[in-house]
Amino acid sequence: KRFSAEAKFVKLPEYKEADLVMCYVSTKEEADTWWLLQKVLQDDKILVVPRVNGDMMEFYILNDLNQLQPGKFGIFEPSLNCERFIPRGNELMAVPGVNFDENCNRKGHGRGYYDKYFAKYGADEFYKVALATETQIVPHLENVQPHDIPMDVILTESREIWALQY
Repeated sequence: KRFSAEAKFVKLPEYKEADLVMCYVSTKEEADTWWLLQKVLQDDKILVVPRVNGDMMEFYILNDLNQLQPGKFGIFEPSLNCERFIPRGNELMAVPGVNFDENCNRKGHGRGYYDKYFAKYGADEFYKVALATETQIVPHLENVQPHDIPMDVILTESREIWALQY
């Protein structure tokens, strides 16, 4: 039985209700999403994954994990024949990061792809779930900027950190 962040992700009510899941393809340093990507497809949900185009990131519909190929920075991305996905609002998104803090702030890899994506489509249109390992959690991230979008919840193998709801 899996007790990882990914296993908690599929137990969320938001996952159960979703017909579409936006999910990154993990690298060795990140919480592993390969199991989750397969699970989304097995659960007959639409799977959309990111690809970097220049300095922007967009998401593409994936029908099969064989449509992934190594892209920029060696990260697997959807092949060029995949259809681009335009968010409709209220999307469930698994978000990667380098570090997260107890206030649900996220530190990414520094290129701003997710911040730009949220700025383009509206951060409130997404239910943002960070998948992390406990080693990625710090008490407080320094230098959080106004454009840095906090997560709605952070899942690790040992806990769930929920954003303060106002």
